[in-house]
Amino acid sequence: MADRIQSYAGYQWLFLGALVIGCLGDFLFYGKEFGISFPLFLIAMYAFFFWQAHLRSHLRITARQAFAWLLTVPNLMLSCTFFLYANELFHLINFVLVLFLFVVQTMLLTERHQSKWYTLGFVGDLLETVLVYTLKYTRLPFVMAKEWIKSRVDREKYSIVIKVLAGVGISLPILLVVLGLLSHADQVFSHFLTEIPSMLFDWDSAEAIFRLFLIGLFSLLFYGYLYTLFGPREATVALPVKEAEEKKIVWDGIILVTLLTIINVVYAAFVFIQISYLFSGQETMLPAGMTYAEYAKNGFQELVTVTVINFIILLSTMHLASRAKPLLYRLVQILLSFLTICTSFMLFSAYFRLSLYEEAYGYTHSRLLAHAFMIFLFVLFVIALLKIWRNRFSLIQYYVVVALIFYVVLNYVNMDAMIAKNNLNRYYATGNIDIEYLSRLSYDAVPVMMELTKDQSVAESLHYRLKYKREEVQEDKSWQSFNLSKYRAKQYLQD
Repeated sequence: MADRIQSYAGYQWLFLGALVIGCLGDFLFYGKEFGISFPLFLIAMYAFFFWQAHLRSHLRITARQAFAWLLTVPNLMLSCTFFLYANELFHLINFVLVLFLFVVQTMLLTERHQSKWYTLGFVGDLLETVLVYTLKYTRLPFVMAKEWIKSRVDREKYSIVIKVLAGVGISLPILLVVLGLLSHADQVFSHFLTEIPSMLFDWDSAEAIFRLFLIGLFSLLFYGYLYTLFGPREATVALPVKEAEEKKIVWDGIILVTLLTIINVVYAAFVFIQISYLFSGQETMLPAGMTYAEYAKNGFQELVTVTVINFIILLSTMHLASRAKPLLYRLVQILLSFLTICTSFMLFSAYFRLSLYEEAYGYTHSRLLAHAFMIFLFVLFVIALLKIWRNRFSLIQYYVVVALIFYVVLNYVNMDAMIAKNNLNRYYATGNIDIEYLSRLSYDAVPVMMELTKDQSVAESLHYRLKYKREEVQEDKSWQSFNLSKYRAKQYLQD
C-alpha cells in the first residue's frame, strides 16, 4: 500500500493546479458569453502546462519539435478571435479546434506518442490518450484520498465507514422506486415530499452545487490528461509482428497511362470550351436565351465535384503507381501534371462562374466560403504538382500546415465585413441590396452597414432591422465577455 502512495507522490500539486484552472474556468465562463475570457483561459492552461513540463524536464527546444512549438502561434490567434470578432460559425469551430490543437501540441512536446504526427497512427495515439488514459487516471485523486485516510484512521473504523457508505449506495435506487410509488399512492405525502427540497436549500445553493460539480468534473479531466502526459504509464506488451511481408498494392503503368490519357483528352476539350465561352467574354457564343449569370450558375457544383474527384485520382496515382519501369512512370508523371493543369483551369472556371453569379445575385457566407475553398484546393494542387516530380517530402505534412495557416487567415479576413462591403459596392453599381440578409450578419459588419444610413431610400428599413442589435449591445455585459467587435458596433449603434 505504501508503494502505491509512493508512486503517486509529487502529483498532489498537479491536482491542486488542475483545481485552480477549473475554478478559473468557472469564474471566466459560467453564465457569460465567450470573449476575452477564452484567450485568457488558454494562456492559463499553457502557463500551467509549461510550468509542470519544466519541473519534470519534459521540455526540449529542438529542430525535431519545431512544429510542436510553432503550434502555439495559430492556437493563440484562433483563441483571440473570440475577443476580436463576432462570427458565431468560426467561434463554434474554433472552440473545438483550439482544444484539439492544445492536446496535439502538448502530446508532441511531452513525446507521449508512438507514431509521427502526420501519420494515421497518431490519430490512434491521440484517441488512446484522451479516451483511455485520461479517463482512467481521473480516479487517481480518489485513490490518493482513500489511501491517505486509511493511513491515518483506525482500520476497524475505516471498515465501518466503508460498509455504511456501501449501504447508502445500495439503498438509493430502492429508495427512489419506493418514493415514486408512495407519491402516486398518497397526494398529501407527494406534496410533503416535493416541499422537502425547498426546505433544505434554495435555488442559489442548488446552482452553487451544480457549479461545484462542473469545477470538479473539469478539474478531474484536466488532471487525468496532465497525469497522462507527465505520470508513469504501465508497460505495454508489443504484439508479435508477422515475418511475412505484406505485398504492396501497385497499379500497372500501362493501365494508368491509358486511363489518364482518356481523362486528359476530355479535360483538354472542356478547358478549350471554357476559354472560348467564359473567359473570352463572347456573349454571342452563349446558347440562345441564356444570360451570363445563368451560365455561371449552371455547373458550378459539378465543376467543384470533378475537381475533388481529380484530387483523389491524383493522390491515389502518386501513391500506388508502379515505379518498376522508369520510362513508363515518367509518362505517368507528365500525364498527372497535365491533369493538375487542367484541373486548375476548372477551378478558375468555377471561381469565375461564382464571381459572375455574385455580381448578379449578391454576396453571402456560402459563396465567399466556396471561393475560399477553391483557392485552398488550388494551393493543394500546386503542392501535389511539386510532389509529382519530387517524391522526397511528405504530402500530408505540408497539407496540414497549409490547412492550418489557411484557416487562421480565413478567421482574420473579417468575412462578415467583407460580405457587407461587397454588397454595398454592388448596391452602388446596380441599386439592388438585401437589407434583411445584411441585418443577419454579425457585429463585424455593423461599421460597414452604417454607410447606408446616409441613403434615405434604405435608411428607414436598416434602422428598423438594426434595433434588435442595438438592444443586445446595450445590455450590461461582464468584462469576461468583452468583445472588440461588439464594442465597436455599440459605438456606431449608439450614435
